[in-house]
Amino acid sequence: MRKIILLFILLGGVLFFILSGDKEEPIALTPEEISEIMKTEEIEMEPIFHDITSLVELEFFKQDAVRKKKFLMLFFYSDRCYFCEKMKNITFIDSRVQKELTENYISLSINYSRYRAEFKDFFHLRTTPATLFCDQKAKVIDEEIDYGFQEAEYFYNRLELLRDPF
Repeated sequence: MRKIILLFILLGGVLFFILSGDKEEPIALTPEEISEIMKTEEIEMEPIFHDITSLVELEFFKQDAVRKKKFLMLFFYSDRCYFCEKMKNITFIDSRVQKELTENYISLSINYSRYRAEFKDFFHLRTTPATLFCDQKAKVIDEEIDYGFQEAEYFYNRLELLRDPF
């Protein structure tokens, strides 16, 4: 009997909390106002990373990059890799990096610890994180793979320089 009374008290409290809440009217904005807000506020974007698991998928995205005349970026990471997580949570969150990747690159991510067997003969990686870039014809720009964590400023400058060398 005591449990039933406690249950009614609890339900009554929840109902009181729900019904007594502030009832604000929704804000109605015109399309022009929304457009103006979007121009003045920085809106955080996420880079479009395509997780790939095979060389067949890689070939598809290479052809897609050639067709769209975009650069290709491959980001290799490993499970439980501290510096890989820093790249994901610091470098790739930077708004300038996101914008550059979204506008000019097709970004691929490869879990090298999980799919090493699929990629090991094609990419001879020493460690992760590692990034590799291809030009608009899907040819590797620099045979040297970039290893390790890269700060957002450095990474953004690298993206810009690769896209427009001079």
